Order: sequence, then C-alpha cells, then structure tokens
Amino acid sequence: MLHGVDVSSAQGAPATWHSSAGSITWAGVKITELQPGGVYYVNPDASADWAYLKQHKLARIAYMFAHPSVGPQDSVDFFVAQVRALGLVDADGVMLDLEQTDGLGPAAVSAWAVRVMANLKETLNRTPILYTYLDFAYSGNTAGLGKYPLWISDPSSPAGKPQVPSPWTSWAIHQYVTTGEIDRDLANFASVKAMQDAFGVASPPPGPKTGNLGGSIASGVTAVRWSDGSMVVAGIDGLGHVAVRRFDGGTGKWGVWWNPAGTTKAAGQPGLVSWGDANGQLFFATEAGAVMELATENSGKSWQ
Repeated sequence: MLHGVDVSSAQGAPATWHSSAGSITWAGVKITELQPGGVYYVNPDASADWAYLKQHKLARIAYMFAHPSVGPQDSVDFFVAQVRALGLVDADGVMLDLEQTDGLGPAAVSAWAVRVMANLKETLNRTPILYTYLDFAYSGNTAGLGKYPLWISDPSSPAGKPQVPSPWTSWAIHQYVTTGEIDRDLANFASVKAMQDAFGVASPPPGPKTGNLGGSIASGVTAVRWSDGSMVVAGIDGLGHVAVRRFDGGTGKWGVWWNPAGTTKAAGQPGLVSWGDANGQLFFATEAGAVMELATENSGKSWQ
C-alpha cells in the first residue's frame, strides 16, 4: 500500500506541511469549491502544492469540493479550467469530495454527483475518484456511484482496513487519520505506477487490425463504436437482408456476419447509433416502406 496525504489551505503551503507528511509517495490537493451564491473559491496554496509534488516526483490527485445545490456543469467547468491551468498531466488523478448535502435529499445529492462524475470522466479522459465518509454514504447520498474508485474516510478503522459502504464492494484509498496537523491516507496499490495507471488518462482500447471482413454486402456500410472498443458494422447482403458483424473490444476478435432481423427484406442502407457504455439502435427501411428498429443493450451482441 502507498502512503499519502491530502492537503488544502488548512495545511498551508508545502513548506508548512511537508515535514508533517513524512515519507509519502502521493498526495491529494484541493483545487476548487464552487459555493452556493456564486462564490468561486480556489485554494490559494493549490499552485504551490501542485508544483511541489511535481518537483519531488510524487503522484498527484486534484480534487474539487462538492456543493450539490450549484450547477453540476458549472462546478466541473470551474474545476477543469483551474486544474488545467496548473498543469494536469496524463498520470494525474482527479477526485470529487462529496460530503455536503446543501440541504438536499439523498436522491438529489447522488443524482448531482452521478452527473459530475460522468462529466469529469468524459472531459478529462480518466476515471474520477469519489471521496466520502461512512455516515454520508450510509444515508444514501452516493447511490449510483459504485462504479467509481472509492476514497473512504474511516478513521475508526485500522489503516488499510476500512469499512466499505454500499454501493461499493472494495476501496481504493483509505483516509485513516483526520485529526492533527494533516490527514493521512493509504492507497490500495502495489506501486505508484499501478495507481497512476488506474487513475490517469485511460489508454485507448485496442482496435482491430486492417483486413478483409468478408461477407457479401451489396449496399454501403455503416458502423458504430462503444467506449470499450467494441464495434458493429452493418449493411445489406446479397439477399436483401440486414447483415451485421461485431468486433469484441474485450477479446480483440471479430464475430461472424449474421442477420439480426432474420429474413425481413430491407431497402437501402441501414443506420446505426450508439450511446452510453453498451446501448445502440439499428434502423432500416423495408421494401414496403416501413422503418424497422432493433435495439441492443450489450454493444451489439444481441438485437431485439
């Protein structure tokens, strides 16, 4: 496990906190807090903290403090602008510090956080970390966030053995000290590289090599791709049926050509759209002029 700390203006500049931090390999730094009432707060020590970590070759995690009563897009835009100005590199991680409700109910808080996390992932091309504490999660404020790495504040448990609240089944970082001069954390990784690989810019999924996909397609083709690298290409075969072939992003292999609409005759080129992690729709016109629709929820493995 990797020892680290998290710092904000409460710790001051690095000259104030680096001795207290001791032997660490990484640190989290508060960057922004968009507060209710339109107050745009930037940690005055963020620039010095960020530069210090780079100078000493320590892994970095930039974080934004959450206020669910303000616009999620505004919050993300503010954070992204500031952290990019500081110099965000591929190996850096980002985190949402979710511990305030601003008087909202759990459903509203978690829905806000789901939007923010998805926006951070898309905008910065890396998986954001979700920080929270046990009672906050147990109150239902983190529903729908279990797919993101958990940074859990649990000073009641021994270092490296935190309680893991639902919807998570594992933890990534344990904040085990929240009193004294500085907060202390353990990252659940064997090496700094493993941590940076998990939190940094996602490597693009492997794509298929160039080659002849075969088939007997008589029309033009259309294709879509999902975030895991899976793809579907579609056209009309020599018998007038819709034909598709799928590339599996997990295995890196193409499947066979097949007819998801059976023997229904089609006219013209089909259309494909995709969204989310695995959703898609296939449209085609029949010889009678009707428009048919098929849907997939598993990146083209099956259509119905």
